[in-house]
Amino acid sequence: MTTIVIQEHPEKIRFPLMEDRTVGFILAFMAGLLNAWTLAHAQTFATVQSGNVVQSGYRLVQGDWPAFVFSLGSVLAFGLGSGLCGMLMTTMLRGGRVFTPVVLGFECVALAGLGVASRLGVIDPHVVAYAVSFVAGAQGNAFHKNHGMLYGNVAVTFVVQMAFNFLVQGLFKKNGINSEPNLMWAGVFFSVLLGFAAGGGLGFYVDLNVLNHASLFISAALALILTAMALRNPKTADPTQGGLIG
Repeated sequence: MTTIVIQEHPEKIRFPLMEDRTVGFILAFMAGLLNAWTLAHAQTFATVQSGNVVQSGYRLVQGDWPAFVFSLGSVLAFGLGSGLCGMLMTTMLRGGRVFTPVVLGFECVALAGLGVASRLGVIDPHVVAYAVSFVAGAQGNAFHKNHGMLYGNVAVTFVVQMAFNFLVQGLFKKNGINSEPNLMWAGVFFSVLLGFAAGGGLGFYVDLNVLNHASLFISAALALILTAMALRNPKTADPTQGGLIG
């Protein structure tokens, strides 16, 4: 008697909500929106901390102390958001709880509040930029896997590297990780880059031509949508631990 073993096709592998490729695009889109706001209103980056680190060194050499403090403060705010989010995630996971709706809900409330405060002009743009960097740090730490692979939705230098790596690998070998096509993996990373760029472009456009500070409200709305999606089935929302690097 012959036994036939049927394996699931890679495309049928189920990933948690926050590892879905569409969600990866949305998170990168949100990060692009945040950078559009901080770059236009505070001349700094919300998520791209390599840019802020370089600015810190540049301003230090210039002797421009206010600009130096601001750039360095943005880096520290991002790190603080990442660190506190890490504490939250560890605490909740140890208690057998799901952290995704909490992090996304925080993002939604914080960004909506910052948008309102900015519209009313009751908070200095530099302070808002610090807060936005804090939120971005939390997002980047909580959600950094896409289709089982480590990636960055708030800092995309690594994403550029991996996108072109898999694109070239696809020229030599059809299938790669998990027996899935290398060109599919390239598409995963290129979609993140597209989301980041599209968010930045739309953010600049709506803030200039539709409603000032709208980029913050759009990002808050997307966080709300993702929160609702996570609450529908919270047990399958959190990204899995560990990960691969092509």
